[in-house]
Amino acid sequence: MLKLKKTDIFAFIALMPIFEPTYFITIPLVSAIYNVLSILLPIVIITIAFRNKGTFYRFPFLLIGIEFWILLLTIFNRGQIRATVSYFLMFTSVILLFSLYKTRIMSLFRAFQLHFEICIYLNLLSLIFFPDRLFSRFNVAYGYTFEWFLGSRNNFLNWLLPGLMIAMMDSYFHPKSIRWKILILAIFATQFFQTSSTLIVTSVILGILFLTNKINKFFKPIPALLLALVIQFLIVIANNVSFLSPIIEGVLGKELTFTNRTTIWMNALNSIHWIGLGKMQSDQVVNILGNFGLFLWRGATHAHNQLLNFGVQSGWIGLICILVIYFRNSKQMNVFWKNPIARILSFSMFVYILAGITEVTSHYLMQLMIIFPFYIEEFIDLQLDNKS
Repeated sequence: MLKLKKTDIFAFIALMPIFEPTYFITIPLVSAIYNVLSILLPIVIITIAFRNKGTFYRFPFLLIGIEFWILLLTIFNRGQIRATVSYFLMFTSVILLFSLYKTRIMSLFRAFQLHFEICIYLNLLSLIFFPDRLFSRFNVAYGYTFEWFLGSRNNFLNWLLPGLMIAMMDSYFHPKSIRWKILILAIFATQFFQTSSTLIVTSVILGILFLTNKINKFFKPIPALLLALVIQFLIVIANNVSFLSPIIEGVLGKELTFTNRTTIWMNALNSIHWIGLGKMQSDQVVNILGNFGLFLWRGATHAHNQLLNFGVQSGWIGLICILVIYFRNSKQMNVFWKNPIARILSFSMFVYILAGITEVTSHYLMQLMIIFPFYIEEFIDLQLDNKS
């Protein structure tokens, strides 16, 4: 029992840096503590992982390899080296945590769940008590920001969408528990205060798929993946958005335009080569993606599309590798399709790809929607054990 408690505590502490709320950046002492943790914890996790010499799955290490490739390109092109090194260490430590906790996956899952609950509930409270804003910062491209515990409303996606996946998985681990129900309610309640179109669409789609999970036998992983990629192609490459009119204009009441993004997408597409550019300095990114002919748009600090952004950074080499991972995950979930956990993970990866149409979804927490399917067998065993 004591050993289990130690593993729970270690998992919770190990995950702290990737869950750092945006609000903590404004508190110097707290921010400094998180900065130290973001350096020390990855070193500790990586050291423990390689000392234990456990069994590591190949495809998670392919993800690490892609990020290492981006790091090398960043160093070679003198880009954002410090930020890229930090991201690589944190990302690697998250992958290795799953390897360390393969036989104790519930300890890691509980740590994720508790972090999501704390962050989402505190963010909801900040919206209730400070509806206008909790704090504000100045941004060159957008002026003064409106932010809450988890940052601006566009940042809520990074916590709420993977948090929704966690809650839905827990509904099958602990069907009678009230925790997953409250978390789902908090996620949708948050959106009555502040949200983004991307979060509304993806969370509603995931919610509908969840509610029909027990009877949903046709929306299988590989067709779902192909559908998501076709939608990406129609919107981003073919610039055909008319089929979205019923959702964007009819349901959301917004204009069917992707202001400035179509030009950025084309600039990004034209900048993808076999070898990528790494994570460039902000001015370099603006010069490439923000070139509108007569002027430079300073808001083009990324491609506003996950696959295009990833392609610019890693090249066609990295882009092909990530698509291989998508198809591998889909194939694996298809094998276990009769299990509800497999369907939840498949639905989650589907909405992750949809979210990536207009957003860069490289945040650590969003990446969980790609990482969790690697360990589908462990999660299914856990669900079956709890059921029995």
